[in-house]
Amino acid sequence: MTSYCFRTLIFLLPAFAAAQWVDQVLVEPAMNVSWNTNSRWSLNTTIAQRTLTYDSIDALHVQIAQFAQYEIGFYSQLGAGVMYREVSEQGAPEELRTTQQFVHTKTYNALQIAHRLRWDQRWRDDLLTHRWRYRISGSIPLDGAVTDASEYYLTAGVETLFIAEMNKRPAYDQRITAGIGKKLGSSYKLQFTTQYRWEDFTAVNERLLFLNLSLYYSL
Repeated sequence: MTSYCFRTLIFLLPAFAAAQWVDQVLVEPAMNVSWNTNSRWSLNTTIAQRTLTYDSIDALHVQIAQFAQYEIGFYSQLGAGVMYREVSEQGAPEELRTTQQFVHTKTYNALQIAHRLRWDQRWRDDLLTHRWRYRISGSIPLDGAVTDASEYYLTAGVETLFIAEMNKRPAYDQRITAGIGKKLGSSYKLQFTTQYRWEDFTAVNERLLFLNLSLYYSL
C-alpha cells in the first residue's frame, strides 16, 4: 500500500504542476560524494549545475558545496556546510552560503523517514538573507525491506521555508518532491526527482518545476 502511494505521487506531481501552470522549468544534474571516516563524522561534497529550459535554454549557475555531519545518537546528526555558487549572468553577484542543520532519521520496517531542520545564511555582495527550513522526507525500496544492488527505490518529501532579509517583508516558500532511484552497486546510486516549488507564495507566488538527476557515490 505504501509503495502504491509513493508510485502514484511520482506520476501525479508533474501532471499537477502542468495543470496549475508552471512559470519556469529548470534542469539540475548533480554529483554527490560521501566520505566514510570510520567515526561519528561524515563528509559530503556536491557539485551541481542549473539550467533554465522553459522559454529558452540558459545556464544559470554552477555550485559546489561541502558538508560535515556528526552523529550525536538517537538516530540524529548535527551538521554544518558551506556552498559557493558561480552565477552565469553577467554582472550578477556570486553567492556564498553557510548552513547549520539537525537531521533525525529512522526506519519503520521498509520505510525510512527523515526530519531535517536547516538555517541558511546567503551572502550576495553586501546582501544577507536568512532562511529557516523544515523538511520531512521518506524513501522505500520497491522490492524487499532494504534496497540491494540493482534495485529501485521511491523517494518523496515536503519542505517549507521562511525567508528574512533586511528592509524587506518576510517570504514563504513551499516545495514538494517525488522521484525514483536505483542502487547501481555497493557504492553508487542514481536518482531522478521532480520538485514543484511555490516561491514567495503569499505574494509573488512564482511556480517552478525542477527536474533533478543526481549520481551518489560513497567512498
